[in-house]
Amino acid sequence: MVEEELLREMLDEMLSKKRSVEQNQNELIDMDLYIRLQETFMAATGLNANVVNSMGISMTPEPQERSPRFCQLVHSVPVGKERCIQCDLMVTNAAISMEKAVIRRCHAGLYDCAVPIQFNQQGIGSFITGQVLLEAPTDEMVEDILHRVADLQLDREELRQAIHEIPQISKERLFANTDFITILVDYIIKNLKENEFKRQEAELRYLLSEAEMKAVQSKLHPHLLFNVLNLISGQALLENASRTHSIVAQLSKMLRYMLKSYRPLITVGEELEYLDPYIKLQCLRFEDRLSYSVHYEDPSLQQYRIPSLTIQILIENAIKHGIEPKEGPCFIRTHIYSEADRLVIEVRDNGVGLTGERVKKIIPSGEGMEEQFSGIMMIRKRLEYYYRDNFAFDIQSTEGEGTLVKISCPKITENPRK
Repeated sequence: MVEEELLREMLDEMLSKKRSVEQNQNELIDMDLYIRLQETFMAATGLNANVVNSMGISMTPEPQERSPRFCQLVHSVPVGKERCIQCDLMVTNAAISMEKAVIRRCHAGLYDCAVPIQFNQQGIGSFITGQVLLEAPTDEMVEDILHRVADLQLDREELRQAIHEIPQISKERLFANTDFITILVDYIIKNLKENEFKRQEAELRYLLSEAEMKAVQSKLHPHLLFNVLNLISGQALLENASRTHSIVAQLSKMLRYMLKSYRPLITVGEELEYLDPYIKLQCLRFEDRLSYSVHYEDPSLQQYRIPSLTIQILIENAIKHGIEPKEGPCFIRTHIYSEADRLVIEVRDNGVGLTGERVKKIIPSGEGMEEQFSGIMMIRKRLEYYYRDNFAFDIQSTEGEGTLVKISCPKITENPRK
């Protein structure tokens, strides 16, 4: 049966277990991997190492046995430890802003080196090594270091002895170690990308499964539903209620299409075919107040695939937020065209429009937007799933004049996620 086949297809799309839609970047981190990379570097170089986030906070256990005794003494005082964290923050920010490895002196006069960890065009932290001197400590250098930490009220003689125990390497060797760190950071970024891919896939599948299961619930006993619709339609004809007959006929056509043609990706032509009864229903609802038109520059554009219901959701939002609150004649225009190798879909209305503040809440990511714009969030999530970051979503709106929603995506003829 159609219903059983549809349910089987939907269940194939679902995850074996649900995952929350809202996840932050920390959940992408494989801490065991970070620790292994940290230990590998320390074993190979004999230097201390740490992975910190963009706030300068350590993301991995701090290996005290590798830390110079001088640094351990400084860390024994809360103020000293806080200064070290601030130094990690500063060298991390410098590496992120310069997008390369940097060497900086810490508050106590030792040298640290940081390699930035960039993910999704954003610096999320760094891999830090150092706690070294670039030459043997001279008397003048020792006095300078002691002066820098004098207010910590630590034993000067113990500090003096600890300064002479600080590892000493050349600046060239310290920079050479950054090549090794860069390889380790590449592993970190690769791991983040893999986890982000899994998170996005799980997130979209969960969102789809929620919508699909609601759709399944609405499809229970479809034959009974269609029998009732046919009964209403026939009765409307007997009573000369032609408008009621038209409404029921379009609703029946739309429901049959939903039952028979569900797929995650459909062609533009199929989307427009499915959209036709929905538009006719809305035009019947608004009578002469609403007009709709669709224009595509090239019939061949109908072969390209997009996430199903994309255009309908845009039109639903145009009606709900633009047309319904407005009095008098209104229109909705759908324009489909090419820009180089990209497919562009525009939906324009002359409704009440949106304020600049409301548009700002929708455009950046869709996260945390008002509940009534959940359909827009669904479109964004599905576009991200199929096209990654290779799509554009834009809203232009003027309060009192109307709204234009524009989607630009690659031209595809098959599912890119197979």
